Order: sequence, then structure tokens, then C-alpha cells
Amino acid sequence: MVFKFLGAAASTAFLLTGVPASAVTLVLDSFSSEQWVQDGPTSDNPNASELADMGILGGARDLAVRNTKADGNNTATSEMRVTGGNLKFSNVAGARGTGWMTYDGIDGDGVNVATTGLGGVNLNIGRNPYFYFAAPANIVFDHLAAFSVTAWDMTGKTVTYNELLAPGYNPNLYFSEFTGDAGFDFGNLGALQFMISSSDTADSVDGAISQIEVRASVVPLPATALLLMGGVGGLAVLRRRKQA
Repeated sequence: MVFKFLGAAASTAFLLTGVPASAVTLVLDSFSSEQWVQDGPTSDNPNASELADMGILGGARDLAVRNTKADGNNTATSEMRVTGGNLKFSNVAGARGTGWMTYDGIDGDGVNVATTGLGGVNLNIGRNPYFYFAAPANIVFDHLAAFSVTAWDMTGKTVTYNELLAPGYNPNLYFSEFTGDAGFDFGNLGALQFMISSSDTADSVDGAISQIEVRASVVPLPATALLLMGGVGGLAVLRRRKQA
């Protein structure tokens, strides 16, 4: 289904559901399209990849990764990989690294952010919206890693969220937890980037998520609208009775 609130990115189809009835969910990426990028300790530049898929926010997903430590082992690598319905950040024994995942439309560049690439996507789907990071039950995160999310809106404003990710982390990240430019608008989104890094935390950090969603409470209808709906329903019942 394509919804008007997607704005200039309306060619991208998202799954909008209401489970339970008092909530609404927008799936940004279900990681059903495989992608893989890997980096070893051979340069300071990240390796990157862009994958176009109309079921992803903005029609494309950028992955980039940079290995930052390998204990002198030139074969030690860090990677960002989408496989089996999961996004995985992993580092082999003795390795550390930083990974980025960016949604900025189809621009042919997996490293630099096109800050208006989403064209004004609206993520304000209800009251008190938040990102939800679903995790696979068979992959347990048991390390420490730096985690951040940066968002750009179409007017040039930027907000960021930073956290030291630890075992048992909260999978809910509310829009209200972001800090940065006043007046930032998640209803006019230009780009969105997620970052995870083990460079300053620990060796061999591995983790995975299986889906990124936006969730929110449904905005209740005003009382006048509810009365109108009730009146229309009553007229329909009366009409059926007369026809009988």
C-alpha cells in the first residue's frame, strides 16, 4: 500500500499496520534483501554498498563498515551483513570496527549522506512515536558498543541520539529522546543514519536486529467525529430494517 504521508518518497511501499487496535506500526526495513560489506585493516576508508529495493525506506539501503583494530592480523575483518532476515554487525576475534546504515534514497553513494534524499517522508504516524528494533531470539547481544542515530529534515535541521549499547538494551527509541536543532520535523524527513561501533569498547563484538519499525499510539477521533460515525451507523441500520 502507498500512503499520501510518504510525500516525495511515495513510490516506496511500506507496511502500515494497526496491532493492537490502539497502536499503529510502520515497517522501515524488514531486511529481506541480502547485502554484505566487509573491511580489513588495509586502509582508513570504509567499504560501502548501496542496495535498491522499493520495500525499504526511501527505496534503498546503504551499508558501510570500517575495521579499526585487528591486533596486527591483516585478515581480521569487520562486517555489516544482511542475511536470513537479519542485519548483523560482526567482528572476528581480535577485531574492532564501526558500521553505518543509511537511508537517504537512491544516490549511488554508500558513504556520504544525501541529507534530502528521502524527499520529506513523514514518520509522525501517531502520538508519541518511537523507533522499535526487533531482535532475533537466537542471536544474543552480550557486549558493549557505541550506538547513535542521526536524522536530517528537509529544512537542514539535524538531531542525534547517542547511547552505550549494553546487554538487555531497551529496543524502543522515542523521537522525543533526540537532541539537536529546535523545530526538527520527523514529518519532513530528509535522511536517517544508524551507527554502531566497537572501536572504543571491546574486541569481537557481534549483534543483530531483524526489523526496524516506527510505532505510535493512534490519535483518537474527536467526540464530534465519533458521534457522526454513530449517527451514520444508525442510519444504515434503519435503512436495512426498512428494506426488510
